[in-house]
Amino acid sequence: MAADRAIVLRPGEGRELGLGASTLSFKADDAETDGRYAISIATAPGNDPGTTPHVHREHDDISVVVEGTLAYETGDEKFEASAGSFVLIPRGLRHRWWNPRAEPATFVNIHIPGYGFERFVRELVALSAEGRASPAAMAELGARHDVHFDEEALRARYAE
Repeated sequence: MAADRAIVLRPGEGRELGLGASTLSFKADDAETDGRYAISIATAPGNDPGTTPHVHREHDDISVVVEGTLAYETGDEKFEASAGSFVLIPRGLRHRWWNPRAEPATFVNIHIPGYGFERFVRELVALSAEGRASPAAMAELGARHDVHFDEEALRARYAE
């Protein structure tokens, strides 16, 4: 990471990845931050099922909803977060998000520390493209990047 200059990305710039119907534009990750944090802007299309329940044991997950509405399940609580909402999910708390509305939702997603979140998404995209995204493979990949999936929920969603 260059400590002697700012990182400036203009609108539309970043490393864009498609994960299912969602898109993530990575603004900063390991290369820019030495793993201290990861920042992406994600857009979930309308009625997107979102993530499978999971836990980050070693890092916090922060979202700021910029447009639309996301629904969250954190522990035993379910709630909706409209544009302008801030959601901090501390390490160790089981969670997931999804888009309950027909309109797309966009949010800034920050992982602290980063735990190679961009690398995790890249590897997950590759698993899917290669037809190898089985629940077992996804659970193994996730565990390497501090994304500990509820394996029963993975099997129910992506039946082997």
